[in-house]
Amino acid sequence: MSAFSFKGFNANAYLALRPTYNRALIEWLLGYHVGKRARAADIACGPGTFTVDLSSEFDHVLGVDPSLSMIESARNNAHANGIANIEYKQGFGESLPIATDTVDLLTVMQGAHWFKFANFLTEVQRVLRPGGTLVLVGYGYPEITNWPESMEGRGFARTLAMDRRLLGNYWDNGYTLIDELYAPFLDTIRASTRYVDVQHLQFPKSGQAANPHGINVLPESWIDSRTMTLGGFRAYVKTWSAYKSWKDKHPHDADIIDTFFDEQQGTLGKSSSDEVKIEWPHFAIVARKRL
Repeated sequence: MSAFSFKGFNANAYLALRPTYNRALIEWLLGYHVGKRARAADIACGPGTFTVDLSSEFDHVLGVDPSLSMIESARNNAHANGIANIEYKQGFGESLPIATDTVDLLTVMQGAHWFKFANFLTEVQRVLRPGGTLVLVGYGYPEITNWPESMEGRGFARTLAMDRRLLGNYWDNGYTLIDELYAPFLDTIRASTRYVDVQHLQFPKSGQAANPHGINVLPESWIDSRTMTLGGFRAYVKTWSAYKSWKDKHPHDADIIDTFFDEQQGTLGKSSSDEVKIEWPHFAIVARKRL
């Protein structure tokens, strides 16, 4: 279970600051999906970022998340946007609050690495209709793409995340699967023999994970790049689960992210008002349940 499941996490900040998915993703999935569009389920839905995207393509969408604060934020967001065909429930990936054989498409956006995956896959097999689609999407550490190479913008966030003197010791164990582009999940899905047309995708091309089955590079990004100030980027990093875990263990210490950003901005001659362009490398596994 991730830090998002516990009290004290700001779900509204997560909704405002986390990356968003674009139309290229929806169109690719609809081209891959061959079943009905009666019901979709978005698991580990958080504040409903992608759940809302699905609502325009499916008759009914269910969002499931273990965090009540995420569910509340998602419901408020749907209500504010006048979306009536979304239902949200509290629940876990390993015991989905969904009836058997009722889901046409099931998505997990940046959440599958928190699950006990074998148990989750058993639940997917139960709730997906024959021919239904499973979609797992994840994204890596954000990269600053408008800084000169000498400033190491592409490694800025990774340093904060991975350095054990910073946040490196505060990630849940499942987060290592992000660096592996979910490759162990691919092996588990293929080994089950219950799925066909299993594909492993990424954008942009990288050499992060060894994959004997091959990985396809998407022609375009599925996640919107974003321009924000360094101050906004600092606020985004504070939505990381590792930061929440660090704060829980160091409630009286100087803020580790503020200290890091202040030091880096001083070294690089940057201010909190300077703009940065952020991109998120991402990847996916898609599969179709056998008829």
